[in-house]
Amino acid sequence: MPALRFQPPDRQFGATAFARDDAVRGSMNMVRLLKRNRWLWRELRKACDLDKRYGRRRERGNWELVAVAFVVSDYVDIQPWHDDSTDSLWQACGFRSKPSYRTTWRRLRELAAVADEFLAAAGKLIRRARSQDSRVMAHVHFDNTEDETHAALVHDCEPDKCPAKDNGHASGHGRAGAGTRPARQDTKAFREERHQLARLAPQQAGDDSATGKPDDVEIVRRGSRMIKRVRIDGSWYRTLDLDAGIRAYMGPRGAKRFWHGYYSGKAVDHFTGGVVPIVDSASRQEYDLFEDHYDLVSDLLGEAPETAIGDKGFSVASVFQKCTTNGTAPVFPWRPGGGDFKRHDKDTHDRHGVPRCKHCGAPTSFVRFSPGDLSKAADNRNPRLWVQCMAGATDECTKTQTISCSSDYRLLVPLWRIDPLYHELRESHSSYEAQHDWWHDRYKVAADDLGVRPKIRDIGWHRLRANVAALVDWLRICYREGWLGKPRRNHLGTERKFKDRAASISAKLAKMRVRMGIMGAYGEKAEQLGLGRRTPPSRRDRGAPAA
Repeated sequence: MPALRFQPPDRQFGATAFARDDAVRGSMNMVRLLKRNRWLWRELRKACDLDKRYGRRRERGNWELVAVAFVVSDYVDIQPWHDDSTDSLWQACGFRSKPSYRTTWRRLRELAAVADEFLAAAGKLIRRARSQDSRVMAHVHFDNTEDETHAALVHDCEPDKCPAKDNGHASGHGRAGAGTRPARQDTKAFREERHQLARLAPQQAGDDSATGKPDDVEIVRRGSRMIKRVRIDGSWYRTLDLDAGIRAYMGPRGAKRFWHGYYSGKAVDHFTGGVVPIVDSASRQEYDLFEDHYDLVSDLLGEAPETAIGDKGFSVASVFQKCTTNGTAPVFPWRPGGGDFKRHDKDTHDRHGVPRCKHCGAPTSFVRFSPGDLSKAADNRNPRLWVQCMAGATDECTKTQTISCSSDYRLLVPLWRIDPLYHELRESHSSYEAQHDWWHDRYKVAADDLGVRPKIRDIGWHRLRANVAALVDWLRICYREGWLGKPRRNHLGTERKFKDRAASISAKLAKMRVRMGIMGAYGEKAEQLGLGRRTPPSRRDRGAPAA
């Protein structure tokens, strides 16, 4: 039988149902499970051994195991966890006795410098899982959520140089007085704004987003600390978090409110629900973060995923190009763009990305796709589609034709929008956004309020927690699925919940294409052969479809 072009988008029931399995619950069990898999633990332990080879030696113990125990626990901050941790847990981590809180705080903070090692260990588990089931990470859902920093913005204008004072506001006293902290904007408002911007055209969204960004940013030293100063509407503010992004809002009665934090991105495996995380400043656009996240997933997997699924926030040309030039099929909802924000039929391809025959203007069927020469730079790879005319009106129509995806990366994609698989993956995406909530509950990743906001003001700490969580997540999944050399513990089957819905959507789309005249020939060649009109359907009197 011929090889499948895409792996079936199966979903494994119970792969992340960790509460059902006592063997993967609790800090002690996860420490023991990691230690039993010495092939995985050995290099991680070596990378996390930060003891200098001179001076007084540190007390014997494995701090990478402590980090795993801490993240698996239900604690946000180190001190309460340290107070409640048991001697038996510390002994399982290789310590003779429980270290002091100060030592624990320092050693865990040091691990932020090697946070990527935990993600590298997770990558070993991912590749091991994929070697035993090719559906693992074949289809990957990309999504971001908010992650607040505990740092606060403090008014920091020079004395007698604050525009707020000139306007009669009491906050304009400058640095001579006690710093005034403007109110925080809640994360829900920031999330709603982000979703609203994703529905706009990229250029319009960028303009609207820029209205809430700082006018100027500088990093300066104050005493022994480096701080970040930002200027918004003429007033200066300072923060101790050098990496967190800042968004300004106009609150009730004209008062300024600020949201301060990061994006917590998650690449979720469609098959198991396993996650590859990324944490970056919220001052960057989501679609700019995608390239880094995609490269991270590809590096950990050892190859590019077959498809990348996301929401409208990623539906820009650069993201489509990134996926297509690496052989990944992008599955993102259409986002309005262009002069009239409509999707138009073109002479080379129609509004749904189906190429038209060069010789008669009829629609074509898919033959194959090539990402080009992957050894070249992305801009020089020239990914192409090969197609076959569906009408066969001329002798030339019987030959296979090709079109470069670079002529329109947003529409000419490897997985066509008329394919039921495309709609199955797209419809399933919203169900994977729940991973943000699961990780929030299980690992306290992506803080959205004071109760789960770590008090350490550093992006490295947020990354460490997310990366350790990824290692724990994949270790649990591999153990339950029997990919660690032990019998499988999860005996539930697979499902394709959205298959029927996708088939229905695909059938309705096919009927709509016939009704709108897209399945007929159009263009100059069609007019010359008497097969159809020169004007594309979207340019005719009835107009183009809404984006």
